[in-house]
Amino acid sequence: MRELANRKWSFPSAVLSAGSTSTYTTGVTVNSINRGKYGTALTNQTTQATPTTDARTGAAFPVVPLNYGTVIVMGIVAAGTIVACQGTVTKLLSDTVFLVAPEFPPLPEDFVPIGYYVVKNGTGGGNWIFGTSYWNASGITVTATSCSELPDRPQIA
Repeated sequence: MRELANRKWSFPSAVLSAGSTSTYTTGVTVNSINRGKYGTALTNQTTQATPTTDARTGAAFPVVPLNYGTVIVMGIVAAGTIVACQGTVTKLLSDTVFLVAPEFPPLPEDFVPIGYYVVKNGTGGGNWIFGTSYWNASGITVTATSCSELPDRPQIA
């Protein structure tokens, strides 16, 4: 229910994209966080370096090994910066099918989601780390979903 309090109120082009490097692009502009407890403004972000530490833990993102996948939630915090939190790392049944879907991570209080990435590390891949490894690394499949609140679970199909 907390996600309902964290919404983007103006998002003319709130689209996450993943390119051939470890960068992202989004058009998010203004947010109200935690029912107005926090507010921030952010202009369009183009080809920005992805975060290299998890906003929730402060630690480097965990490795996604071969034949595993994960979900990464991108968001904006009250400081006005785009951050990310990584969910569970779960086994793939095949290159494109999870044995069990990854779960969204707990999010900081001043975090409003702008979207999430489902990352699958299939055949031909190696260890992959969000913020360090390239989106188009061998064996990696990434699906970006923009949102103003998180669904109950990531869309994995």
